[in-house]
Amino acid sequence: MPLEGAGRAELMSSTVHWIAAKISEPGVGDAFAGVFSDAVSDPALREILSARLQDPYRLTLQDALGEPESRVLFFIDVVVGTLLHRMGMTGEPMSDPDVAALVDMVLPHFTDALRPT
Repeated sequence: MPLEGAGRAELMSSTVHWIAAKISEPGVGDAFAGVFSDAVSDPALREILSARLQDPYRLTLQDALGEPESRVLFFIDVVVGTLLHRMGMTGEPMSDPDVAALVDMVLPHFTDALRPT
């Protein structure tokens, strides 16, 4: 995951756009949907998904943002969950204007001005 941007908002915005582009690649949404469905009842598969797919990005974001694991996981859940839900409901990736709207909705929660103390 390339981390681009001078500040927190730019970094997070570029991350959302990068994730949206990855999920929109042919076959990626389908693969996620199948694996997540199986993982609901398979703890070993959840461990593999966490260790190999989520942790590298989570750790990178934690380091870049200086946020605790729980907040970075929440960011990942909101962004990836929303993007995969759209793919699952429509069969299409989220449009660029909708990705921009997602960024606008998510960033205020994670900016310093609204950050919980």
